[in-house]
Amino acid sequence: MTDVEPGIQGRDENRPALRVACLHPHSRRAALVSTTGAHCTVWRSNRRPRQNEDADGVQYVEYVVKYPRDRYQPTDARILARQHRELRDRLGDIAPPALFVVACIDDQPNLFVIAHAVDIWFNIANPSNREEAIGLLRENPVAREQLRTFVEQAHRWRAGANPRVVDLYGLDNLVMDNRRHIRYIDSYYVFFFEDMLHLLGGEKDYELEEKINVSLKRLAYLENVLDMAERQAAGSV
Repeated sequence: MTDVEPGIQGRDENRPALRVACLHPHSRRAALVSTTGAHCTVWRSNRRPRQNEDADGVQYVEYVVKYPRDRYQPTDARILARQHRELRDRLGDIAPPALFVVACIDDQPNLFVIAHAVDIWFNIANPSNREEAIGLLRENPVAREQLRTFVEQAHRWRAGANPRVVDLYGLDNLVMDNRRHIRYIDSYYVFFFEDMLHLLGGEKDYELEEKINVSLKRLAYLENVLDMAERQAAGSV
């Protein structure tokens, strides 16, 4: 979700390009920061906090607008908001706050998401980054605890009464930010449900099966790098 087409980021002609009824086109300047998401493109902007919000001396609040690729209905908004609340309830600050908004987009009713921006620094779920991931986790006990929480909750979701697999198919869904904290930044349909594999006339949904299998392999990979990092950290004490 973080890759950007060459030459796009920061171009003035791409700011703003969000035709959303409840976002004044001239009140915010937004830069396109991601074009690779399956469900959305991502724009980044900021705002000054109100005086009573500025207790920590923050000059600007950075946020992203997730602009939909497809059409979504109010029922989708309720499902997405409910799933994200569950992420927040289980994962806490690992899942940044997000607001799901139904509005006219390109003159049609649709859904977009506003979320706290994450300064992505490292892709923790990419198996090609294994050795670097182990080293970073070894040196960061907070990140290890956060990743342990994520892995444990992922297993709880799959073993629960309504089994689901957290979406790790999107390779940039789980990242480490510039403070070396673990963040899960997906918003649109963050779970895959295995009981939906055979819903369409009894035929297997092979695309969904691939997404589930890849997500489970990456979850196993995350468990492995966490275990190796904990072993190395314990050995260095």
